[in-house]
Amino acid sequence: MPVSLAIVAGKDEYLVERDARALYNQAVQKAGPEADKEIISGLINRVDDAQGIEIQFLESVNTLSMFGGAKVVWLRNINWIADNVPSRSDEVKLAMTNVLAGAAACEGPVTVILSFTPYDGRRKDLAAYKDKATEFIIHASAAKSPFSKEDPQGELQLGLIEKTFRDAGVKFARGVPEVIVGRVGQSTRMVLMESEKLAIYAGPGGTLKESDVHLLVPTFGEGDFFEPIEAFAERDLAWSLAALDRYFFNEDSCRPLLSALQNRLRLLIQIRSLADSGDLRVSEAGLPKGSFETASMRHGSTFGSAAKSSANVFSQNAWYISNKVAPAAARYSLAELVDAQLGCAECFDVSNSGGDEEVAVRALFLRALAVRR
Repeated sequence: MPVSLAIVAGKDEYLVERDARALYNQAVQKAGPEADKEIISGLINRVDDAQGIEIQFLESVNTLSMFGGAKVVWLRNINWIADNVPSRSDEVKLAMTNVLAGAAACEGPVTVILSFTPYDGRRKDLAAYKDKATEFIIHASAAKSPFSKEDPQGELQLGLIEKTFRDAGVKFARGVPEVIVGRVGQSTRMVLMESEKLAIYAGPGGTLKESDVHLLVPTFGEGDFFEPIEAFAERDLAWSLAALDRYFFNEDSCRPLLSALQNRLRLLIQIRSLADSGDLRVSEAGLPKGSFETASMRHGSTFGSAAKSSANVFSQNAWYISNKVAPAAARYSLAELVDAQLGCAECFDVSNSGGDEEVAVRALFLRALAVRR
């Protein structure tokens, strides 16, 4: 058995690299200045690459200094357990088995760090080595939205964004960090890069708004937040029209936008109804802390299944509803929200009949934003 075996894996390359490097640095410091140190790249581009890396790694962990000193070996960026064709090949799977077995069986004063990214969580290659490893860290995949009930990666990213802005002396409006995570949250490295870019844009003493994020930060990976919907929620006509220009410059169909807008409107209609009945007090700042949970206990059973759906406002995350969705309910009457929902149905009809989708959606936004009821 080696002195120490550390296994770090995850889809987010930044988090895996951070943890593995920290373990490597600790091991080097503990081993002393006379220790042998070696970092081997585990990145393969072809199936044939795996066998060569396997041989190099096994030779390294089994070849000790003739003077008996300690050794630290880090096999870094192993992309052999990813969701791709090379990782599924028998040759790569065999090489992976040999690397893991060799790491666990090597003898002498050797510390081994293995870091895997990207990592397909459906694979079970690493499970057998959990009890044998001194450190065993598997990062969960990022949630599809930063408002899931359990999203430790999203929480970590929000903290990094806020720290970046504070260090740069930049102020930010409520909800800005969440919008950044919503657009690029699949990658922590991208979150940091975009936060630094926004901090430079605002400058020391400046203030960032959600509209700045939508203007400057591209959607990355599985991000699915549409800028026109946020502009609609703000009831900002100029921003909405500019956002529609950008949307239709990149997209041919209005259907994804309309589906997302309808989902938001369903939630807003429910919030506005509860506010009009006196069960919620909604303002431009959202809902007072705890009021959503209180209303949920009172009316949750009436709204039906707890399965997450835009048809049941109480199935949503409390922070998301209270801080992200609810402020828009203070800007629209119930009649206006219902009219907008009916307008979405009319736009779908235009899309189905082959009409001009952009004109139809623009008309919907103009009616909703320019006319008060």
